[in-house]
Amino acid sequence: MSDNDLTSTAQRDLTPSAWPDLTVDAHATTGARLNLLLIEDSPDDAALVTRALTRAGYDVAARRVFTADTLRAALAERSWDLAIADFTMPSFTGTAALAIVREAGLDLPFIFVSGTIGEHVAVAAMKDGAHDYIMKGNLARLAPAVDRELREAEVRRERRRANERVAYLAYHDPLTDLPNRALLQDRLHQAILSSRRDGKPLALLTLDLDGFKEINDGLGHHAGDRVLQQVAARLRATLRESDTVARFGGDEFAVLLPVTETEGAERAARKVLQALEEPVVVDGRPLGVHGSIGISCFPQHAANSDELLQKADVAMYLAKSEQSGYAVYSPERDRHTEHRLSLLTALRRGVDAKEFILDYQPIVDLATGRVSSIEALLRWNHPEQGRLLPKDFIRLAEHTGLITPLTSFALDRALADWVGVTSSAPPFRIAVNLSPRSLNDPAFPGRVQRMLQARGASPQWLALEITENLIMSDPERSIRSLSELHAMGIRLILDDFGTGYSSLSYLRRFPIDELKIDQSFVIGLAGGDDEALVRSIIGLAHNLRLRVVAEGVETEEVRDRLIALGCDAVQGHYICKPASAQVITDWMGVRT
Repeated sequence: MSDNDLTSTAQRDLTPSAWPDLTVDAHATTGARLNLLLIEDSPDDAALVTRALTRAGYDVAARRVFTADTLRAALAERSWDLAIADFTMPSFTGTAALAIVREAGLDLPFIFVSGTIGEHVAVAAMKDGAHDYIMKGNLARLAPAVDRELREAEVRRERRRANERVAYLAYHDPLTDLPNRALLQDRLHQAILSSRRDGKPLALLTLDLDGFKEINDGLGHHAGDRVLQQVAARLRATLRESDTVARFGGDEFAVLLPVTETEGAERAARKVLQALEEPVVVDGRPLGVHGSIGISCFPQHAANSDELLQKADVAMYLAKSEQSGYAVYSPERDRHTEHRLSLLTALRRGVDAKEFILDYQPIVDLATGRVSSIEALLRWNHPEQGRLLPKDFIRLAEHTGLITPLTSFALDRALADWVGVTSSAPPFRIAVNLSPRSLNDPAFPGRVQRMLQARGASPQWLALEITENLIMSDPERSIRSLSELHAMGIRLILDDFGTGYSSLSYLRRFPIDELKIDQSFVIGLAGGDDEALVRSIIGLAHNLRLRVVAEGVETEEVRDRLIALGCDAVQGHYICKPASAQVITDWMGVRT
């Protein structure tokens, strides 16, 4: 007897002679398609199983097999939704069939349907990996069992897909699907080991896009993402299959060239630059994007992967400053650039090593003397240079994309430090500074909301500080993001007012709650300078129903002048110097 393909039909009388060696598709009008692998030597019993499932609403496409060879062939031929097996067959047992399915590494729901299986045998079969057993005399149980096993199989598949995606994203950039920094560093390390063993050189290229910031700031996050995706595709198409193209974040890419000397690396760099000459088209608009490439080689320029990356970055910034397209690392050239790249390497390492902390500085209401908000101030505990202030690293972080994890850290850490305090202290908000990348990211408001929920914090506890230049770089996108954040109940503060190029009348378009007068104007009050300007800012802001904070208050004299001018709140060393959360809570007279 040969194996047969069969499906459920509306026929009522099915005999062994009625089963030809072909597949017949039936179509249950209300049911889902069920690709069924039937391991059964009896056509009549197979027909009963198929009919029971058809009557339950399934559109069954079944194949019947009853030998080990034909079972293996069926498993290799296509995928199946479900396997149903007789437990006892003359030349092939159900347990042998189950073993073959498991050997194939398939998570395939497997149900025994038998007239001979006893309870102790059924328990043993379940231990071997069967999902259920049904007596042939009680086929009413079959459809519910199939429903359950199909649902559970889908849950397992979804869980596997999610785990695989998490594992994939740990080593790949989600925007471009290129390997990320972690995967490149692993491959670079392995390539160096091979190079040492085989005595063959390798080269590393780092690429920074020229003109990308203008595209991202001028046309928005969407256009920037499209540019990065197209650049990634061109890099993959230009280089060898054995080369590794990775995205480091922001507009930085890297290329590992195994078994490549300096001359070969220069040829690859020229090919990449040529591939970028053609404008990138986004939404029908041609955009010019060029690149600067740095080249370092092993063992000529460095002894390990970290040094090789650093040397390539040094060469890349030389190429950018000289507008030469690409440059090969040379230790004699541009020591300042090398220092900057050393800081960049340390910055990347510092993010991973959690070397960043927050200090806090209170903002005090002049009418009540109470703390109205506390600003979170990012600090970097550099292992060699000591504590660094934002002016020493923020611009570099923004350029490389490292500002995104730093912003997330600052938000989460500030909430963690102060959520437990706000219930016992007078009402105040925690203020955190935003970067342009955060405000231009349409997913940012959602991330903030999830952080608040994770920390059990009300949105009314949070304030976000933004600069004029930040919101004016892309006003329409800024309005959307700010409006969404404001609607959540988050307070929005315009920082460093007076240093940008906006006007108070224009800022009426934005959902701003308060503004901070830049400290350069506040400091001038001590000598009588800038008083007219500060008075005008306070008056106009109040007319727009904006609260006004003066930052950089260093003396009692300046504080008193601000009170006379009608300023609402002050911040500065005269009030309280930045310090840890514990020091500030002690200063406030609060005990956690």
